[in-house]
Amino acid sequence: MVMSSNSTTTTEAKGWYGPPPPPELIDNASSLELLSQGAEARVWLATIDITGSSSEAGSKRSVHVGSGINVPQLSSLTQYPSPLLLDESSSSSSSTSSQSVKVIVKERFPKKYRHPALDVSLTKSRTKGEARSLIRCKRADVNCPKVLAISNWSNFTDSDGNVDKKSETANASNVSTTSSCLFIEHVQGCTVRQYFEQRLESTATQDLSSSKRQRLEEGERTKLEPKQQDRVTTVIDTDTLGVAYNIGTLVGKMHAAGVVHGDLTTSNIMVTNPFQTSDINQETKQRWEADLVLIDFGLATSTNSTVITDAPDGDAASNTNKKPHKQQHNAEEKAVDLYVLERAFLSTHPESEPLVEEVLKGYREFFESMGCSDGSSKGTYGHVAKAILNRLEQVRLRGRKRECFG
Repeated sequence: MVMSSNSTTTTEAKGWYGPPPPPELIDNASSLELLSQGAEARVWLATIDITGSSSEAGSKRSVHVGSGINVPQLSSLTQYPSPLLLDESSSSSSSTSSQSVKVIVKERFPKKYRHPALDVSLTKSRTKGEARSLIRCKRADVNCPKVLAISNWSNFTDSDGNVDKKSETANASNVSTTSSCLFIEHVQGCTVRQYFEQRLESTATQDLSSSKRQRLEEGERTKLEPKQQDRVTTVIDTDTLGVAYNIGTLVGKMHAAGVVHGDLTTSNIMVTNPFQTSDINQETKQRWEADLVLIDFGLATSTNSTVITDAPDGDAASNTNKKPHKQQHNAEEKAVDLYVLERAFLSTHPESEPLVEEVLKGYREFFESMGCSDGSSKGTYGHVAKAILNRLEQVRLRGRKRECFG
């Protein structure tokens, strides 16, 4: 079973608003830290101590999230074996196991302004949709967090402090009391936005130190007039261009899997191996390549997959008759996805046009290389990228028209 090392959860000072987190999450997590909160959901970093033995193992339950995909259901943090363990073999190999895990908990909390039945339905369906998109990406080898479990827990306690499990949709105030929680893998690193900002700060520091050293070497003794601060810009070099190219490849792989993110920004892409100039020599720096992970699929939608999956051996002939799907009806959604990413670059990172071009280059070349079995540079899906990028030009024109005329 899962036990907490402390009787009460260690939480940071209240920075959240809305209903409190589910008592199940507060009482059985050894620590709970709020990472972010929006109007729709809260994101927690939870540390959970899991201990138990094989003799305590109970039945495993799952939730169907659509498209033939099932996700383990976490009825309680005290259940064993726990789906929160990334390495399930560790719990089954020995009779007794003990492990402390860190997981991300995305909690969609109840909204007072919605009808209770509607609120429960929307909350559950959106959590299932996010889990479905993440799993589809994971199956297509897209770097994203692993889905661990889903739970639907009540935020409401009675006068005795017990969780009211009978009233799922409403309490005496006619307000929904159910939070839908999605447990996903904790990814360490920094966001692409933080990486670009750190590169800018480190470059500015190096330029400042070099200018001071030059003045000292020249024997300058007079007081310098205050110099006007340089305009903030974005560092454009081999490393940042490589990050941008990998972003384009990653987004292309996600679109090929039939998933549209809906909120592509540099804050929703993480670098798991950020480069540290102080710890790595110049030779290692030349070999450095960013490992990127897509996060926050709360607005993601599913489309038809570009990749043709292999048929069973008996149906091998059916694959030879299939033609690549042109996806004309999905080009609009994917072009808008790219447009959102483009605007995020230009609005957050000044003078980042070369990075945007590199993103689109990586996106186009990924599709052109798909289906290359003979090592040629052109694959069978180059027309997909061409259709999407052509539609992107139309989306840009519509965006400029709104900016000009409101």
